[in-house]
Amino acid sequence: MPGNPEARISLVIAISTVFGAFSAVLAMMPLSFSFPLIPYLKFDIAEIPVVTAFLGFGPVPGFISALTYWLVLNIFGEWTPIGPAMKFIAVASMLVGLWVSYKLMSRFRMPYISVFIFSSLLRVLATTACNYLVLVVIMPFFLEFAVKSLSIALGLEIEVGLGGLLLILAFTAIYNILHVALSLLPSIFLVRNLSKQGLFLNLREPWLLQAMVKKRPRDFR
Repeated sequence: MPGNPEARISLVIAISTVFGAFSAVLAMMPLSFSFPLIPYLKFDIAEIPVVTAFLGFGPVPGFISALTYWLVLNIFGEWTPIGPAMKFIAVASMLVGLWVSYKLMSRFRMPYISVFIFSSLLRVLATTACNYLVLVVIMPFFLEFAVKSLSIALGLEIEVGLGGLLLILAFTAIYNILHVALSLLPSIFLVRNLSKQGLFLNLREPWLLQAMVKKRPRDFR
């Protein structure tokens, strides 16, 4: 990164704005698709630019892009403000998982799959806690709708209660694990291919690849 602090800040803002705006554009397009078992859960490719910014340039652009995505969802998204808040928690916890896996990989010999494991684990933990809060405390009436949706999808008679709640949380966890794969794998592909074309400005390597080879990251901390 350039030594000039003003240039560094300007670059961070520019990168974050570009990737955040791209996520916003994707979020407004009809590109999402439902999780078949719980249709109100949507797979959204708008997360990919956020993860790409994080993996390619470091935590600050990644989290700023996530905030931009959240702001746009509050304007154009569904179930506001709870829906956008849940999406932000899901994305932010996934990014924290990526950061944790990077920290561990920079200190210990760990397989690359740990990136997926930690990002999935933190996302599942955060979203499970939030879904429990929403379904039990904030919007208990929504549990009946969720259980009915799952019952129709599975062709079973599921009762609204502890068993139904646990099933909803379990299948929501599966959805979030699948979403991590949807967001992470294309982002890694993009970062690797963009780095080959020299599109990471004056960074010699993208942030992710520096982590993979256990170099000290040149991020925006």
